[in-house]
Amino acid sequence: MDQTSPHGEFLSRFPERLRTKMLSLGHPFRYRSGQTIFIEGDSSRYLYLVKRGRVGLAAQVPGRGPVTFMTVSPGEIFSWSALSRERVETATARALEDVDVLGFRGDQLEDVAWEDPQMGLELYRGVMEALSARLIATRLQLASASGAEAKPDRAA
Repeated sequence: MDQTSPHGEFLSRFPERLRTKMLSLGHPFRYRSGQTIFIEGDSSRYLYLVKRGRVGLAAQVPGRGPVTFMTVSPGEIFSWSALSRERVETATARALEDVDVLGFRGDQLEDVAWEDPQMGLELYRGVMEALSARLIATRLQLASASGAEAKPDRAA
């Protein structure tokens, strides 16, 4: 977990006032190793922040079934579908070990973002930075698997 905050990388970028406000909205959840948190296609209600443990994200691949494509560690977020209009999970999340997370209701975060534009900006900026890092990691994984060299995308 990021050393600048006991709550990790995602929340460390928030100013103290906003970090405190964000933490006040969190609902603690605990999942046992192997437990499914949600399934691809489920309604997406929460944006999750991992506090302890690791979560595997998997997608259904035709002809292969579920394929784990990402592991989420302490301080990182997952299930940003809770902030989208559709609010539908695009992956399946499973606890790879005992996991503690904070869940932030997507509808509540959206309301707070409208009420407090600075918080909304920081929240969406943080989600976009996490999404960007995941896309880069995925590109590197695909390049490694294919034997090709990953090159930066100038358009991104």
